[in-house]
Amino acid sequence: MLALALCLLAAAKHTPPPEEPVETPIEVPSPIPVGVLIAWKPTILSVRVDNGAGSQFGSDKLQLFRGLARYTTTAFNEKLLARAEIEGGQFQTDTQKARLGSNGVDVTVRLLGGTATKISPGFTITGSAGLITRYQWGTEAASGAPRIGLLGVTSNAEFELRVAPLITLSLFLEGGLAPIPYAAQPNLGVLSDASEFRFRLQVSIDVGTSTAVDIGYDFTRWHASFAGTTVLGNPNPDQALLLEAREHAITLGVRWKP
Repeated sequence: MLALALCLLAAAKHTPPPEEPVETPIEVPSPIPVGVLIAWKPTILSVRVDNGAGSQFGSDKLQLFRGLARYTTTAFNEKLLARAEIEGGQFQTDTQKARLGSNGVDVTVRLLGGTATKISPGFTITGSAGLITRYQWGTEAASGAPRIGLLGVTSNAEFELRVAPLITLSLFLEGGLAPIPYAAQPNLGVLSDASEFRFRLQVSIDVGTSTAVDIGYDFTRWHASFAGTTVLGNPNPDQALLLEAREHAITLGVRWKP
């Protein structure tokens, strides 16, 4: 018996310890919403022109020929967001009995960088900042859409909440300053300040593994003020000029996700 016990003890000393299970890392997809969006944006465009003493021109008109294209990708091993966006189209104001009426167009371009953070399995916050530029021009030098380009910086934040397996709600806020004018008609005077604000409330519906339909309300406000203008007919450049454009748009888009 003693010999058997010694043999069992010796065998136990030479038995290798059990191997620990191999851990397999699980790849967590980036929360950055990459993909391409193409959207139609029928818009109610409200334009106001003021010299500081009262409104000189006002127009509220439906613009059917407006659209949006957006491309979003990642950089630095999917840690950063990179986005390019272009939107614009018809910029028509009331031309009946109004010297300032216009049949113009406008285009806005954004180049942005940022990141996205998943707060919970169904809640994501995306933020970005970068350059913004807008150019608008009308059919006449003195018009509701005068020729002017604006260049500046902007930043935004988007809050996305998945309320159902295929449905996501999002709230988007953006604010920008565009203090640098370019290619502007001379009689506008000197740009004092220019700003942009955008708000969007949207619902996204997944209709496939890589396709979603976006439906939302989009509000954008552009404001610019000038000093020493003669665009309203005053030969002496001592007037102020306030330009404001408000866009109330319905966004109907298709988004492709890789």
